[in-house]
Amino acid sequence: MLLVFFRRRVLRVGVLRSASVRVFAVSAAVLLLGVMCVSAYLFLRPVGRDSAVWRLLFDTSTVSLVLWVQIAFLLVKVLFINAEGMLQLSYQLPVTNRERSAAFLMYEAAMTGVVAGVGLISLAVSALLVLGPSALPFITASVILPVALTYLTLSVLYQLLTRLWALVGLRRISNVLSVLALFALLAVYSVQMKTFFGDLSTAYLTKRPHHVWVTSVSWAWHRYGALPTFTASVLLTAVLMAFALALAPNQHVRQSRYLTLWASRSPNRLLSPYDWCLLRSSQTVAGAVMAVALFGYLLLRPSVSPLWGLTVLSLGGLYQFTATQPLRMLPGAGESAWRVYGRLLKAQVVLLAVFAVPGLGVLCFVAPDLVAESGQALVGCLGGAVLTTCISIVFPAEKDNPFSVFLGLSVVAVILALSAIGLGMLSLPPWAVMGCLVGATGLFVWYAVEGIQASESRRRNEKGTVGREARRRSRPAHAGDRGGRAVHPDVLNGR
Repeated sequence: MLLVFFRRRVLRVGVLRSASVRVFAVSAAVLLLGVMCVSAYLFLRPVGRDSAVWRLLFDTSTVSLVLWVQIAFLLVKVLFINAEGMLQLSYQLPVTNRERSAAFLMYEAAMTGVVAGVGLISLAVSALLVLGPSALPFITASVILPVALTYLTLSVLYQLLTRLWALVGLRRISNVLSVLALFALLAVYSVQMKTFFGDLSTAYLTKRPHHVWVTSVSWAWHRYGALPTFTASVLLTAVLMAFALALAPNQHVRQSRYLTLWASRSPNRLLSPYDWCLLRSSQTVAGAVMAVALFGYLLLRPSVSPLWGLTVLSLGGLYQFTATQPLRMLPGAGESAWRVYGRLLKAQVVLLAVFAVPGLGVLCFVAPDLVAESGQALVGCLGGAVLTTCISIVFPAEKDNPFSVFLGLSVVAVILALSAIGLGMLSLPPWAVMGCLVGATGLFVWYAVEGIQASESRRRNEKGTVGREARRRSRPAHAGDRGGRAVHPDVLNGR
């Protein structure tokens, strides 16, 4: 059923209604993967068949891969926080909540696998081209099995945290709290990555066997053999999957879509319903807490401006267009597409200002030398707001489904990656690159406004069609029914 929904209401909605757009998106993705694989092959071909180098490459890739699996897992969970509208489609089916959880687990695993696989597909393809079939053990032990075990471990931990929040009376916001707890785990792991890379590199240079806990599967594969390690990993995967499904609640836990915020009368007069729709969203709250945590992490390790962490705030805008549609359906609420876009973007600017102003104050007090870089970070945050607003319009998430948002993010990421590769090959001066970025931002704005016009026009046409159908059906079904007389079939009337 979810597969049918994905095919009909995700791949046939918004800009994806056009077959040419779908062909362009697929072609761009294939082109990007081809460029990545060719570049990696040309870079790794001189390595030859040196197994020690390939093991080092795959072990360090495993360390990075675990991080990307955690990022993808959190992204998918944030997108699924308010997916209740899509879940309601299955309420009439004779299925249990655990069966629904199994279906969602399959989709979440697929989406996480796509995010994690994109980063390592070039390495895997290059290894197959250089090493041939002997690369399969490296790919299995360092890519496939670690991804499966990491994802299922995170799923079990997520379900345990959800039950913990329910025990302490925080059931309605358990998903948000679980996401934040796993984000803290992500921050702790990211701090340890530098040590992992250093230990693996030192062991390679000194030619001594060494492994870190992240690469335990690869170490066991080479220490105890392929068959015992593969069998043990598959059994552990089955156990973790059973735990993830068994820990799923028997009944669906309704997640609070909007959280209560207390404010004085002055903000109430300054903020519109569009602003409150974004500020009170549970997805915005989750993104805001992660943005504050990332800001603090970058402040403690000042490599870039900590204000870059506020780009996470733009995640709340991915559902903003569909979330505010009831406001546009109110009688007398008709507005121009530019005005609607302005309201959507203003809400994100207000959200950014709420966190950027105190963030600048903290920087002035703690790290004054980083204040000079704040301008670029704030411009980047505004660019992220423009980008997510465009995605929410062009790839509308019907019934709050996360698939449209994920697909929109993927398409935009492919386009931006190809554009970055193209600009890098052209070696343009900085002013030309800045002009291209400004032009791309303007193109996103224009395309978003066109998407609003198309969406509102389509909605009005569908509403008019429904009204005409209702008026047509309200007429007498038969001419003989007028005047209150009983209706007799024509064949019985002798006509």
